[in-house]
Amino acid sequence: MSEVKLSNLEKKKKELKEELVRIQSGIDKSIDEVKEGVSSNMDPKNVIRKYPLPIVGASLVVGFLLGRERKYSGRISSKRSNTGNSFSDSGISRELKRIIAKKGLSLLMDYLDDKVASLKENKGSSDD
Repeated sequence: MSEVKLSNLEKKKKELKEELVRIQSGIDKSIDEVKEGVSSNMDPKNVIRKYPLPIVGASLVVGFLLGRERKYSGRISSKRSNTGNSFSDSGISRELKRIIAKKGLSLLMDYLDDKVASLKENKGSSDD
């Protein structure tokens, strides 16, 4: 009788060990999935693809603020030192800023055109 109880206990112990192994592998798999999800969600390319308009807006604001800050700091430093124009006041930097702003607006307009076209397409297919 005690051998039967001992064999039942050994069987139960083996089943519990197998269940613990399954639980541990499930936890490991879940942790790996969470890590992959976080890394893919925090990837700059994916963030830009997911939120293109806010990213463009934020970069325009940051660029504007940095441009204004340099412009004013260039004026202050040129008044103090009388050394002439700094790079931020030069024609090259103004031209680069103009080109970058033009390219940003072009990308924004292309994105908006694509969105409008897809909305029209979706509306046309829903009317059918």
